[in-house]
Amino acid sequence: MKKTSRGIWILFIAFIAISLGGCSKSMVSDVTRFHNLPAPNGETIEVVSMNPDLQQSLEFGQYAELVGKYLGANGYRPPEGTPSQLIARIGYDIRPADGVVDGGPRSSVGIGVGGGGRHTNVGIGMSIPLGSREVRQDYIRILSLEIIRRDTGVKLYEGRAISRGQESLPLTMPLLVDALFQDFPGESGTSNKVKATP
Repeated sequence: MKKTSRGIWILFIAFIAISLGGCSKSMVSDVTRFHNLPAPNGETIEVVSMNPDLQQSLEFGQYAELVGKYLGANGYRPPEGTPSQLIARIGYDIRPADGVVDGGPRSSVGIGVGGGGRHTNVGIGMSIPLGSREVRQDYIRILSLEIIRRDTGVKLYEGRAISRGQESLPLTMPLLVDALFQDFPGESGTSNKVKATP
């Protein structure tokens, strides 16, 4: 292989490595909280769906288990054969974002080699596009959580996590839950961007 060709391939491979190394699986969500929630003291809590029609669905069951684990990590207990003191109601949705984003070519590598004598000039140019131009549809993923007292029906907590991207709701739900429970219950009346990483 000629030195020029070898140099081009070394540059190309190095660029690919740098591009892949910059990939991240983290997700940023907009998290909003309103609450008058006392510090947990071992209260029992039951996780139910905001939509009664989804209560028995397998999808809801998976999300409810995930939310239940985070509630347990924050000092609450699951019901033990008797009605719980608190009820955690969760809702979730995914919808197309406004407008379609044209991703375009992600990046390209341009390499030029030039040379020449006293009266002549020779140039070689090469451009290698990385990625392909495609139409990309983004989605809005939403997770909502309410905590109420069972005996009085008083609402103690309202929280919502919203993210935008191409991934499906089942893939992003663990990150939405993690974002919502970071610094739980959080400062009431605030909206922050929260980064969650698997």
